[in-house]
Amino acid sequence: MATFRKRGDKWQARVQRSGQGPISKSFNTKPDAVKWARNVESQLDLGTFAPKQTMPRLLPLMVRYVEEVTPTKKGDSQERYRAAQWKKTKLAEMHLDKITGEVVAQYRDTRLKEVSSNTVRLELAFLSVVFEQCRKEWGFSVSNPVRQIRMPKPGKPRQRRLEAGEEDALLAACKTSRAFYLHSFVVLAVETGMRSGELLGIYWEHVNLTNRTVFLPDTKNGSPRTVPLSTRALNAIQALPRSISGQLFSSGHHSIHNAFQRGWPVIAGFPSPAADHTQELIDLNKQLIRNKEATYIFRVKGNPMTGAGIYEGKIKTSGPDLLGTLLI
Repeated sequence: MATFRKRGDKWQARVQRSGQGPISKSFNTKPDAVKWARNVESQLDLGTFAPKQTMPRLLPLMVRYVEEVTPTKKGDSQERYRAAQWKKTKLAEMHLDKITGEVVAQYRDTRLKEVSSNTVRLELAFLSVVFEQCRKEWGFSVSNPVRQIRMPKPGKPRQRRLEAGEEDALLAACKTSRAFYLHSFVVLAVETGMRSGELLGIYWEHVNLTNRTVFLPDTKNGSPRTVPLSTRALNAIQALPRSISGQLFSSGHHSIHNAFQRGWPVIAGFPSPAADHTQELIDLNKQLIRNKEATYIFRVKGNPMTGAGIYEGKIKTSGPDLLGTLLI
């Protein structure tokens, strides 16, 4: 039978039968409570009433996600780190159906006061994929609260380039490092634009010294590619000793990072206040070349393209971000 009682400014309807746990819900008016109770009793009579699914807490689902889904991704280490960060939050102890858009928005605003917007975007993206996995694959009737809120704006992209003299200083420091491979590693990174993970994944069998290329079977976007080697890059590879593992660089990410950090001393003191008022010269490389690693300059040999205004002896530059072709 159904009972009704007023609690504050709300009316609570409660339906209870033998062999069935109590079912209750609150409404603004008593007629709404009566209508809901009649509907529940009708479903109980027909045997079609489905009790509300009990939702688990977020924490065990994140643990399950890291164990089952994360190992299938390339960025598994980053995802494990973000999962560890989420485990420290109050949301980890909340039930799925209690994590609403409003709750996530409050987390976003609080977190933005502590870390950068890009960090918050990555954390929210991880929360979103966990909810999508719960909704699509694990049979939980929940909505994705991350889709109900405004994501933080992405940070400005890094445009830092090596200035005049910096590359020489960098390589000189690398040569003095106890890590014998560091100089070759940095030279290859500068010459080819390969990512750190791609460099560490190169085996000697991928290197073709005759054709001056390196084959990358596994890249960030999942598509293999062949990278041409300049004379400088080729010399850097040939300077490396062969290892039993067959890898070009047998060290890991942490070893490379630590070796690089040890190569640069900490400068004491404070910068001069006058540095805020200095004027930089205009550098055409900065203005015209955005993808420096994919931009080349060479001297033309032969006359097959004179009809296009390209003559022998001219210096030509080409690249995906150049504003047209520059001939000197």
